[in-house]
Amino acid sequence: MYQNLASILNDLPIISFPKISKQAFSKARQAVNPSLFKDLFHLSVDLFYKNFSKRKTWHDYHLFAIDGSKFELPNSKSNFEFFGEMFGYPDPSRRFTMGLASIVYDVLDDYIVHASFHRYLASERRAALEHLKNLEALDIFKNSIVIFDRGYYSEDLFRYCVSHGHCCLIRLKENLKISKSCNGDTISILVGNPKKGTADIKIRVIEVTLDDGSKEYLATNVFDTTLTSDMFRELYFLRWPVETKYLELKKRLEIESFSGATTTSIFQEFYLNMLFSNLSALIKNHVDEILDNSANPANKYRYQANRSFIIGQLKKTLPKILCKMLNVSAINDIVDYAFITRSQIQPGRSYPRKKNKAIGRTHFNNMKPSF
Repeated sequence: MYQNLASILNDLPIISFPKISKQAFSKARQAVNPSLFKDLFHLSVDLFYKNFSKRKTWHDYHLFAIDGSKFELPNSKSNFEFFGEMFGYPDPSRRFTMGLASIVYDVLDDYIVHASFHRYLASERRAALEHLKNLEALDIFKNSIVIFDRGYYSEDLFRYCVSHGHCCLIRLKENLKISKSCNGDTISILVGNPKKGTADIKIRVIEVTLDDGSKEYLATNVFDTTLTSDMFRELYFLRWPVETKYLELKKRLEIESFSGATTTSIFQEFYLNMLFSNLSALIKNHVDEILDNSANPANKYRYQANRSFIIGQLKKTLPKILCKMLNVSAINDIVDYAFITRSQIQPGRSYPRKKNKAIGRTHFNNMKPSF
């Protein structure tokens, strides 16, 4: 929420903060265990699902999406040691490091359920298994479908979903054998291996046609015949909000503009941003509900709360609430202003995805935001 010590002193004068250097502040920060923020994030998720009864569904299913994204990290000795060191091309002397973030996201209720941060070359499938186990621990995986992007499919992951009661939908690569043998909506058999102690299991493979005429292949363990190929096509695209969630984290919350350069600082800020994203989502969903209930049916367009506005207001308000400069009721003011500054929903709007982007850094320690 704050990029530097001066901002804290200016905005929170109630804090009796000694005059210290930024080096001393950074050193003191290393004594704060990142598990504090991780536990706060997990506690908020636990409270949300224990107290939130109006969860949205798709054909009586709750929907989760699992996805990962690479984050730029500051160059430092501790980050090189923990996350790994990479070298640029064509200049091998240019060193840099990145991390792999992975989340399981409640796409209909706009909530990050579980998040983890790993080395750049960590396995996304292993992170996905960790997310599935977290859904089991929270006991929210029943009557739910977990959606995976292309690249996540493996027979081991699919078997885990089947054996642990997870309904899943996974996009397949076109060169897989089960994709090539699919014609329409088919049920195939994954042959077991007695040496591994696995049995034969069924897998439903669905061929869907996109608007441009190209084909995609989806695998699922949901055999309900009332769910057609077109419905599964719709279901797969419902995972898109997990992509825009990373856009929110990187562009609106500026998570990659880390204020600290050490591994400890990275994990502190990562879990703080997960918590902050969920808090802003709760406010947005509340305002959206008010907008829907008060909407005029004669209006040409529907409206939604402006997420960027909410994030900006919450960044200023939350620290003052924690320091008792404002009452918790200040959140109501954000809700009221968000209702007024609503945004128009324009249906059918889309943008082509950029491909073959060159890898280059865009965040540097000497180019942090000045505000």
